[in-house]
Amino acid sequence: MIFKLIYGVNLMKKQIIAAAVAATMSAVALADVSISGAAQVNWKGTSEVAGVAQSMSHAITHDVDLKVVGKSGDTSFTIDMEDTGADATGADSLKMKNLYMNTSIAGVDAKIGTWFNGDSDLNNAGQQNARAQFSTNVGPAKVMFVHEASTGNDHNEIHVGADIAGLKVSYEQENTDAHKILGVKGSIGGVNFAYTDSNSDNTSGTKFAATDVTGLDSNDERAYSISADVAGMTIMYHNMESAAGTTSDGFFGTFANATLLEASGFGVKTNVAGNTVQLRQYETTAETTTGNAASVKDNTKVIVTRQLASGATAEVTYLTGDTEQSLDVEFRIAF
Repeated sequence: MIFKLIYGVNLMKKQIIAAAVAATMSAVALADVSISGAAQVNWKGTSEVAGVAQSMSHAITHDVDLKVVGKSGDTSFTIDMEDTGADATGADSLKMKNLYMNTSIAGVDAKIGTWFNGDSDLNNAGQQNARAQFSTNVGPAKVMFVHEASTGNDHNEIHVGADIAGLKVSYEQENTDAHKILGVKGSIGGVNFAYTDSNSDNTSGTKFAATDVTGLDSNDERAYSISADVAGMTIMYHNMESAAGTTSDGFFGTFANATLLEASGFGVKTNVAGNTVQLRQYETTAETTTGNAASVKDNTKVIVTRQLASGATAEVTYLTGDTEQSLDVEFRIAF
């Protein structure tokens, strides 16, 4: 009886030790792996008027991102998966969005793989495939070299950025079509501003038929914005021009098939009873298809955003234009 008791106690000790060791090993194994993500669902109703005809449509869509980052010392690898669209099995079902490594080689930072660039008034984020970028500091400037292998030709870029008199100045030179991009942003006297000028020596591109974008060659585009906080409100102005057309995905929203030629408008943002409220009034010049006459439209957009007690963020966007009205209700979370 005593022997059985001693045996049982020893067995229990071994099980406790084994469980503790397993838990410790699991914690160590997962210590350098992080998982984060974001998800949103949208309901959108749209009413369009073409002449005397009126049409109504409704859509429910989702956008889910799941990011896994593994680290070993100063090196990390990011896997970012995305699922968009109206269902989980269609063309927009789960796919790789970003897949890249960050590391350092002899003091030079390296990023190698595939990733999305950012949204702006001139650009709807697109995937940058098979890229390798290397950056380092040279005096007060940051210098970056980029090579892209997926374009089928020898595509290289040189980026230089520096803080000059309190302003962030950047310059990009691409060997393909001698493409050059100049950017300046900063704040002076409480007024924030940003300016981007993009031009190419290649003028073989075709402007849209009815564009009256002046002073731009076929592949040139530029944008600028200013904003300031006044009496508890943020007041802003945005302006963009693109001779060949662009998708945009900033202040003016998204335009399919790179049809946005010109846009300008004012906006105001403030807080009301726990809600962030934005009002935007802007004019757009865009073509429906390449070569057709461009149409000029006045647009008014109201965006109301609120953090819910449930942990989700709710956002309601109402857009009214010359030929279209829409209401978009969005719920999103980040984790």
